[in-house]
This record gives sequence, structure tokens and C-alpha cells, in this order.
Amino acid sequence: MKFALPLIFLFLVTLSVDANAQGGFVSGASSSEHKKKSNAEFRIKSSKQAAKVAKGRFGGKVLKVQKKTSGYRVKLIKTNGQIVSVYVDAKTGKIKEG
Repeated sequence: MKFALPLIFLFLVTLSVDANAQGGFVSGASSSEHKKKSNAEFRIKSSKQAAKVAKGRFGGKVLKVQKKTSGYRVKLIKTNGQIVSVYVDAKTGKIKEG
């Protein structure tokens, strides 16, 4: 009976360490570390990067970039004067015209 408390303690410590190793319920990560992980999922992380991707595909000059729910709306003026509005998906980096 005198070994019961140390055994319970050892069991709980082992359970806690195992849960951490598997990403379980006990977490020492701060909210900023979680935020970094979620941002790492996105290919396009800023309006500047979205503008660069759109300009690389269409050329011309960037007129405006708007942040949308899951990406960026980029408006460009091409060298021939044509105005192009495209959507850059933040997760995939894919560009959709329109």
C-alpha cells in the first residue's frame, strides 16, 4: 500500500509524456506556436506576396490588393492598358481570373 501513491504518480507522468509526444491533451505549446503552425499551411502569406505572384503571371503594374476571407483580390493594369482582376488563393497559391 505504501507504493500505491508513487506508482499512481509515475503512471500519470508517463501518460502525460506520451500524450505530449502524440500531440494529445497536455500541451506546452503557446498560442503563438499554434499560430505559426496554422500560418505555415498557407502558401501566400501577405498581400505583397499575392501581388508578386499575380504580376509574375500577368505582367503589368499592380493597382490594388484586397484581403479576402481565404485569399487576395489583385487588380493589375497590363502594358497594353487592359485591367485584369484576379483572385489568388492563399492556401494553394492558385490564380483565378475574374
